Amino acid sequence: MKKRTKIGLSLGVTILGLVTLSSCTANFCTRVDVGRMMYAFDPGITRYEAGSEAPLDFTSPETGSTFTLKNYSITTAHFDDEIGGFRFGNEIKEKEKKTNINVDKLTYLNSIISSVGKSGYVTVDAGSELYFATFDKILLREVIYYGLDHTSEISDGDSLDLSKSEDLAKFNRILSKLSFLKYFSSEAGKKWDNWTLIDAEARGKVEDFNKCPSTDFVAAYKAKLNSYVASARTCLTTKTDKYGSYGYSTEGVYLDGQSWSRAWSLGLFEGLLVYPIGWLIDQISSGFRGTGASAGVAALLAIVFVTLIVRGLMLLATFKQNSSNAKMTELQPEIQKIQAKYPNSNTSQVEKQRMAEEMNRLYKKNKINPFTTIIVMIVQFPVFICVWGALSGSAALANGSVLGLKLSVTIRDALFNQANWGPAGGYSAVTALFLFLLMAGAQTVSMLLPQWYQKKKAKEVAKLGKNPAQKSQNNQMKIFTYVMLAMIIFMGFSLASAMGVYWFIGAVISVIQTVITQAVTAHHKKKKI
Repeated sequence: MKKRTKIGLSLGVTILGLVTLSSCTANFCTRVDVGRMMYAFDPGITRYEAGSEAPLDFTSPETGSTFTLKNYSITTAHFDDEIGGFRFGNEIKEKEKKTNINVDKLTYLNSIISSVGKSGYVTVDAGSELYFATFDKILLREVIYYGLDHTSEISDGDSLDLSKSEDLAKFNRILSKLSFLKYFSSEAGKKWDNWTLIDAEARGKVEDFNKCPSTDFVAAYKAKLNSYVASARTCLTTKTDKYGSYGYSTEGVYLDGQSWSRAWSLGLFEGLLVYPIGWLIDQISSGFRGTGASAGVAALLAIVFVTLIVRGLMLLATFKQNSSNAKMTELQPEIQKIQAKYPNSNTSQVEKQRMAEEMNRLYKKNKINPFTTIIVMIVQFPVFICVWGALSGSAALANGSVLGLKLSVTIRDALFNQANWGPAGGYSAVTALFLFLLMAGAQTVSMLLPQWYQKKKAKEVAKLGKNPAQKSQNNQMKIFTYVMLAMIIFMGFSLASAMGVYWFIGAVISVIQTVITQAVTAHHKKKKI
């Protein structure tokens, strides 16, 4: 087999293996989480504020519980032909600018309207705000009913006065927590089941059918909302709170705290390692935030400590293998002498067998088991996958940023977004590039350092002869090392930035570990001499 073909096959198998295994950890996001994220991209065209409109009474048909909304006002966006989409009035525009929320142009909703229109399909136009406002009104009713019947957020006979700041804040919290009802009837609800019911009711209340969204718009709307949350994984948290940054929600969306029992229901690795690592991240990041650290810095420190803990435990599990590797390096002179005695071991079975026997005696004498490397890889790889699952799924890491870079964003996305190279993106692309170079450099040194040590020891031996079999074996090991290095760098480029931090710290630890182990082994060998 040609060298190029061998390298290509090795690379292909490695890519396939990593991609397959990286999808082994379950996504902790529930239907409720996904629905809240989708709502952040399309919160409707209605805003509720303090006002003087007549009280609005609700009575649950399921339990008969009642709720009243007092001193409120409703502002509805209107369709503007100039922008070909919805916008709020100037008063709302100026107010929302102060909170850095762009509701002048409902960007995500309007982008769908625009894309459908450019494709030549029928979309929505002036007058369609009646349908969207009706949809929002039905959704508010669903939220109140669900809140009365299924949560402790609202009790029978409660009322909220939106002229009071605390009541307005509570109303917005209820709407935010139960916003998933726009799309799903419950956590177990089927995809878009509640949206379909509300859509049908809204269409029935709008007399002019032409003012309702076309089927083309509905198809594009669903596809776009699905795409916005398709890659969402950052839902692993032990505490119910706001996390991440989705759509118009600058403060994040509510995610419910996950239980360990649910983690076990998702899978063995999720319960055994992913959830505990996620729990550690939560505890450490919240602990640092309690000291006044920003969310981004707290998340970064959490990764550092989790990496130290995980690598410390792995060091205990791989100590024997690392010791064997160090001994192998020190034994290079003797190994090369044995290899030189059997130059035809590549073609002669007799020489190959004799060389193997001498090598085994050498290993046994120095208490080396060459198969420990395979055992360690079997242990390390699932741990790597679980760490990846925890870091990519941790909600705590989706909060805040470090030098403009969100740790839940991939290095690739940060680099390929042009806005990230300037002040608008907080120069996060520069941080991402710096992190990538650090991670790639550290991983290169970490993986090649043991080979450099062995090469140095081999130079101390006079060249007694060539061994084609050993040369071929060394070349295969080099190919494997380079392929694995390339894949780690590629994965570090494609996965969450948090993983890049983990790999950088882990590589630094490996370098220090290798240097210390080699020094200790060399010292013991000198003492024996």
